[in-house]
Amino acid sequence: MVKRGFAIFGVALCAAFALCGCANYRLGTTLPPHLKTIYVETFENHTEEPNIEQKITIAVRRQFQHDGQLKIVANEDISDVTLKATLESYDVESLLYERNSPTTTRRYRARVFCMVDARETATGKVIVQQRVTGDTTFPAVGDTVTARRNALDEVARDLALEVVDSVIGAW
Repeated sequence: MVKRGFAIFGVALCAAFALCGCANYRLGTTLPPHLKTIYVETFENHTEEPNIEQKITIAVRRQFQHDGQLKIVANEDISDVTLKATLESYDVESLLYERNSPTTTRRYRARVFCMVDARETATGKVIVQQRVTGDTTFPAVGDTVTARRNALDEVARDLALEVVDSVIGAW
């Protein structure tokens, strides 16, 4: 009898853990039914990093395509949502130093700060206006210029995730 009670308790506990894994899963979309398309304007670059806006805009468009809840369109006139964003700053800072040489960097952190503005195209109603950040870390090996350029790809992907989450998560 006691063994059967433990068995039932064990099965119930396993079921509870299994269901917890599905807590954030969604089937379909949480967006209002009239919002199906999005126009992503090329981001404005207020940083000192040349051409960063191209790389980040492409990453954001790809992330919206990957997410699949809003279809990317090439013209604002036919979109349900318009996304505009301003890249405010891009910085790289030392994160970790060599133990025996405190002036030698072992790892860097790259961050980009962006102001996002998404609105319903037809009405101008604000969906989201917020500052989002993308960041990554990278080792200080070899050529720092090349490492910094490669880090920009990771920063762009991270920022794209944050931008899409901020727009989709507004509902």
